[in-house]
Amino acid sequence: MLESYRKPSASPVQNPSSAKPNQISELAQEHARTFVDIKRAIAEFDSEPGVDVALPPVPTEDQLISLLMKNAEVLMKAKETRLAHNILRNVLMRQPEHAGALKMMGTSLKNESRYEDALKLFKAYAKVTRTAEASAQVAEILYLCERDEAALATYRDVLKNVISDASLLFEIYKNVGNIHTRASDFEAAEECYDKAYTLRPDSDVLLVNYGTLEVQRGNWNEAVTRFRSAVEINPQSDRGWVGLALVHHSMGDFELAKANLQRALDINGANRTALKLAVDWAQVDQNFSFAVAQLENYVGGKGFEDAEMAFLLARTLVQAGRFSSARIELERVLALDPAFESADSLARALDRHIQAQSKAEATA
Repeated sequence: MLESYRKPSASPVQNPSSAKPNQISELAQEHARTFVDIKRAIAEFDSEPGVDVALPPVPTEDQLISLLMKNAEVLMKAKETRLAHNILRNVLMRQPEHAGALKMMGTSLKNESRYEDALKLFKAYAKVTRTAEASAQVAEILYLCERDEAALATYRDVLKNVISDASLLFEIYKNVGNIHTRASDFEAAEECYDKAYTLRPDSDVLLVNYGTLEVQRGNWNEAVTRFRSAVEINPQSDRGWVGLALVHHSMGDFELAKANLQRALDINGANRTALKLAVDWAQVDQNFSFAVAQLENYVGGKGFEDAEMAFLLARTLVQAGRFSSARIELERVLALDPAFESADSLARALDRHIQAQSKAEATA
């Protein structure tokens, strides 16, 4: 086999020194063409910088604010209020007079019952927009804070304007009627309710307000009619069922009253009026199991940070003879509000009672 092997001849490219002159010329030309092609490719690349890595344009301030507001709205709908509040604060740091951010933040705080904080935002909103709608928002917060004189004065200023929004006008007349009811000005209250009724006769909320007015007047039968109409329109009206419970209890129908109250708390276990009624009635018949169960459900859930209702639970537990449970509940109250004097006094009295009881049991 070795004999048949023949050494390959050198190629012109591998050994240019052995090539003929014309071959060398062709080789040089080929190298030159390759070099020119490389230079051309580099020049073309340099002439089109960042084609594949182009960055998006930097948004303007207005575009950024618009995007932030859209994100805040999405978060509000998803009930992610803390995240939404962070975004709205960012907007207001950039534009302190942004009407949309002021209104959205104020509405959210109002829904969380943070009325004083909401009032500041709505006052700023009213100052920026100078509209009747914005002033009505301020009046509503004043009404919810039970600052009735200021609320009534603000509502009267609002009503000096021509208001084409029927929903807004309905809310104004309804709330003004409630202010008059709280002031025991029943004729003025009914007049306002009647104006609201012409705008929305199917409002269960307004019918409950009518019922409350009749309770204040002592017209039990009229009150029952109003409250029944409310729950017929909206069976989930916990305020309507509380109204029926109150009236039936006043009329001596205690079983029906308790059933109405149970229905109200099944619908909304955070109804404070219903919870307080349960405690009041428990003190009358000395049967605390229902009231304690309802209060425990509330403070163990939605009312976890409600020091007032936690204290009411502690007092009710004391009345039920459950002293140790009451003492534990008072610890929670004082953790929530260290300045709660009534809770501190009751805790000290309980400590003395529990110590005396322990000594008595030890010597028995």
